Amino acid sequence: MANVRLDQNGMPKGAVYEPTAPLAHRSGVTAVDATDPADASGAIACAGYQHCRFDIAITGAGLQALDVQALFWNPRQDLWFGGATRRFEATGRHALLVEARGAKVFLKVASFTGTSFSLSADHSLS
Repeated sequence: MANVRLDQNGMPKGAVYEPTAPLAHRSGVTAVDATDPADASGAIACAGYQHCRFDIAITGAGLQALDVQALFWNPRQDLWFGGATRRFEATGRHALLVEARGAKVFLKVASFTGTSFSLSADHSLS
């Protein structure tokens, strides 16, 4: 049988929208990630979920552009593979929806143009 999520009575669930409570993913990031993470220890395990929503808070001075990228873990190769990037051109609170399809994901700060920034990101799965 394919991977099927079960309810509290052991019955298979149909297609449902069942989001998780938000959890912290990254906090107080003030520099661009020079490389991908060395392993998947800081990744978000999205098994059984279609989407991962990041709630991103950005503060700073002189922000012109801040790019984040969704990374996907390939367990066979023990490597990260880069997904789409998203550019933010203003401080504030932003939401980013990533189609995870059960993969392990990580939000990377890919580039920054400006004076200074601080980024924090929560995640929830659905």
